[in-house]
Amino acid sequence: MPFMTQAMRALCGASVSALTIAVPLSARAGEIERDTAVETIIVIGARPTAPAEAVVVEPARAGRLATLPDLFAASPGVLVQSTFGGIDHPRLSIRGSGLQRGTMPAGRGVELRLDGLPMTYADTSFDFVEWIEPLATERVVVLRGGRGALDAATSLGGLIDFESRTGRSGSATLLRGEAGSFGATRAQASIGAAGEALDGYASASWFAQDGYRDFNAQEAARANANTTLALSPTTRLTAGLLYSDSELELPGPLTLAQIDAGSRAAQPGNVAGDWRRFAERTRLSLGVESRLAGADVRLAVGHMATDVEFRRRDVQVEDNADWSLSAGIGGALDLAGEGAGWELSFIGQHGERDVQQYLNGGGTIPTFTGDRGLLWADNDLTATRATIAARVDLPVTDRISFDGAVAYNRHTRKIDENFPTRAARPAAVLDTSYEATTALGLVAFAANDEVDVFVAASRTHEPPTWDVLLVNANGAGAGAVLVNGANPRRPVVAMLDDQVADTLEVGARGRMGPARFDVTLYRSWIENEIVSTTDPVTQTVATVGNADRTRRWGVEAIAEATIARDLFGAGDELALAGVWTWTDARFESDPFFGDNQLPIVPEHMFQFNLDYRHANGVFAAVSAEIAPDGGFADYANTVQADGHATLGLRLGWEGERFTVFADGRNITDERYVSTVIAAQNNLNGADNATFAPGEGAAVTVGIEVRF
Repeated sequence: MPFMTQAMRALCGASVSALTIAVPLSARAGEIERDTAVETIIVIGARPTAPAEAVVVEPARAGRLATLPDLFAASPGVLVQSTFGGIDHPRLSIRGSGLQRGTMPAGRGVELRLDGLPMTYADTSFDFVEWIEPLATERVVVLRGGRGALDAATSLGGLIDFESRTGRSGSATLLRGEAGSFGATRAQASIGAAGEALDGYASASWFAQDGYRDFNAQEAARANANTTLALSPTTRLTAGLLYSDSELELPGPLTLAQIDAGSRAAQPGNVAGDWRRFAERTRLSLGVESRLAGADVRLAVGHMATDVEFRRRDVQVEDNADWSLSAGIGGALDLAGEGAGWELSFIGQHGERDVQQYLNGGGTIPTFTGDRGLLWADNDLTATRATIAARVDLPVTDRISFDGAVAYNRHTRKIDENFPTRAARPAAVLDTSYEATTALGLVAFAANDEVDVFVAASRTHEPPTWDVLLVNANGAGAGAVLVNGANPRRPVVAMLDDQVADTLEVGARGRMGPARFDVTLYRSWIENEIVSTTDPVTQTVATVGNADRTRRWGVEAIAEATIARDLFGAGDELALAGVWTWTDARFESDPFFGDNQLPIVPEHMFQFNLDYRHANGVFAAVSAEIAPDGGFADYANTVQADGHATLGLRLGWEGERFTVFADGRNITDERYVSTVIAAQNNLNGADNATFAPGEGAAVTVGIEVRF
């Protein structure tokens, strides 16, 4: 059977947080009522420098805070699924973005930034997110879907911008330590100070674990620093430095039967081949912001260097250098009324990747040694991105406002061949470009003093990324035969189209009685979605192409209420929160798969949290995560992970200078699938090693001392 449709091109061989929700689609958002929370706090549009349509995630430190699933616990619409536990590269998806991964565990479909500058590569992909240090993060701005256009993002999933702690952050100087199950240890030391014109912050942190599974050890060292100098009341300079160095063992996928039996085994080939990943990353950024002639002007530049050795069936060695530039000018539109504004912005990126691929030993499971064997591929990859965007914010009446954004986007991809070629081993070369216009129109209506409703339409655009453009043909034989024989292992360029999505969404947010809520319903029509099949054991792409038409239906909903006060003492509170993320990702009238669900993503995710806090600082929380069904493992929808329900429990005390906590995850030791690692075409109902197990019952204890 053909892989997808006849029109497809280029086929190749956690627990819920307590929440704080404001009512900010209109200008009323500046008045925020905040309840105390002991987990990640989610503030809807509460930060003056974030668009009102954003969700602002403020990581709370009174619990385990080591991974992206920890950071985004209960953020509606943001799906973060652990792969091999700990800080290993998780599946990060918004609205079913980037479901398929290519030759590396690269993510796509969501733009990541750090302090406003891109941390995605110039090809718009992101990988090895071990660089993200939640403990050095002040807040995270999330613009889901087409709302990312408000900050010049263009992808289906939108934008996630990590904002660093600074010398002006509260309790910036501290010591923190954690220890937990599976040999996990964690430490942070940070210092911050601020004067009238100058502030600075520096953090050093460490993470290590033996891991829940065999061959699952991880360690990472991170350093973050930044400073701001005010040259005048209207001009300031900023500088930032990030460094991360990590090493992770990769145990590989398991079957459903193995997970049900509680197996912690690693794939034998992973152990024999010493599969692991080394990643070292450095980023330097410089910026200036000023107010000139009534306009706000900003300019920032960044350079990111990433060195990678990714040891699997093959040993892939990369040297990445990415330059980025972000500029903008904006101000008030006085003629359009109070609150009206405009902005013109530009984002530019240039990335160069030198990638060499070696056999792991002889290049096959029986011949794995864990050492670099013969070189079989050597390519230079160059990508550029240019986005020119314009935005307006217009009050139409006292109750109606309009936000509009439009952008022109141009991306280039170039692959050069450095390896000797012959008839059986042709050159893998590419020189192409992708252009598109993206846009958003959003109308908000203040139904009353406490509830806003909105409707929005958007167009997003995603060019193909390196992990699906440059794939590998397996070849035949081992060792020298595999490199020099009649059917050698070789890189192959996939000719892919760019993905375009049109989305309509409606929603409401605000307060009804004691409850605060935010809910969005969306529908996306997608052309040329990139789909692929991958061998989950060898982590090699079998086929990749564009689907003709796919779609999304979805809901992103969150609600929170304080349900009791003064239960055991004056000033104590009991709060209940719930999150529902519905992602219905499907083909649309496909000749082979009809309207089948796309694999990987679970359709429904529910998270609940019951949170108690006493006025003396004692807190306790019970949390639950429920997936009625897991994701499918194949496009034919014949194999699906079971659903799961996990429970968490947290206890602790938080004072002015000290925090102590005990944080239990999956306390009932549920055996479940955390994610589907890779999709197949049709498994015909047969179990397959394509699933990652969730971690078993675990407890973390921690202490933080602030100075």
